[in-house]
Amino acid sequence: MDLPPANGTNSHLLRTYREALARLEAEAPPAPEEHRARCQALLQRLRPADTEAARTAFVHGTPGLLAAHTHYFDGFALLLAAPHGTAVSVRPAREQTSRLLFPPDETPWTLPLDASVPPDWPLEVVLAFSVLRHCCPEQAFDMAVFSSVPPFAREMRLASLAVALTHALQPAADRSDAQLRTLADVIERCTGFPFSVAYLLAASVARPGTFVLIDAATLEHLELEAPPSDVLRWLLIDAGCTLLPPPDHHRRQRDLAHQIVEILQRRGFRELTSLRELAYRDLSRAQALLPRRLHPVLRYLVSENHRVHHMVVAIRQQDWQKLGSLLLMSHAALRYDWQASCAEADLIVEVAEAMSVEGIFGASMNGYGNGVLVAGRPFQLPVYLERLQQTFETHFGRTPEAHLI
Repeated sequence: MDLPPANGTNSHLLRTYREALARLEAEAPPAPEEHRARCQALLQRLRPADTEAARTAFVHGTPGLLAAHTHYFDGFALLLAAPHGTAVSVRPAREQTSRLLFPPDETPWTLPLDASVPPDWPLEVVLAFSVLRHCCPEQAFDMAVFSSVPPFAREMRLASLAVALTHALQPAADRSDAQLRTLADVIERCTGFPFSVAYLLAASVARPGTFVLIDAATLEHLELEAPPSDVLRWLLIDAGCTLLPPPDHHRRQRDLAHQIVEILQRRGFRELTSLRELAYRDLSRAQALLPRRLHPVLRYLVSENHRVHHMVVAIRQQDWQKLGSLLLMSHAALRYDWQASCAEADLIVEVAEAMSVEGIFGASMNGYGNGVLVAGRPFQLPVYLERLQQTFETHFGRTPEAHLI
């Protein structure tokens, strides 16, 4: 660990940043058991006198390091198991009406068994009732949710909610690949965004202290051990983007990915069925066969999929500088080729890149939401956060929310 010498003014500096790191760690989410206990207490508020046992499930949130490209084709994804997670408690309802208590709401949401889910309800409420209808279409339930996943981490939050609720509703079910893919379709119908099954599989299998490598085509997965917390830590930061592409932009990008495969099949890549099969060494040749407007789409998807392999190698070799460089490359591709970044996220990444020789390895925007992941040595993260807050306030008049994971 890179620490300043414990003498003179540096001793005071060391104490200052130790205290700052301790404050970040003090904001850590509750343990899984506490998630479950709080969730069960919420459920009990719906029927205080009921002694019937509730079914409760908890899953960890899994932010994607290199995963968002699998929203558009069945490539490889690499995700990180976070201590944050979602717990759901359920109990069969006495009436033909389902109820949902989801903090910070104090009043439960109610939905009769014969009523449709109103699309104008909050997204997570719509998703919860939609998953319920998918799993148990003819039964009403009382449900309660407690989640420590930040709302701005959209994929992480939605995947953990959907998987935890499914596990609570169907505790003994054989959770097949087809069920996970159907659950991804449910989320897509609720959000309007393409949604990768990789996030759902990661939430189903993740263990704290691991990375999860997922093949989105076969749904095979491999766990990779993360380094000790005194070597590498992560910040998840809310960029609060003021401008982000709408859902139809992402649906068009997925359609373009399919069009690219069809064009390449007709122009020499006859055996190609998915962009996952296109070798990185063939990228230039493939681009030459496409209209220029499709070059950034192809370049982003193939390059991002290729970076997953290199990041796995970096993790196995414990080469955190390489890992950080791959994050920076990923964000640059998202910004310039995919055009799905924002000024706030770009600034968070730029501050991280400026500290690359000071123990901040790299950063990248994380999926659809406003989240940006920053990787660095633990004692340098408070230094980075202090600089970021000053710079961010100068540019945008506010300081961003940050979580240590």
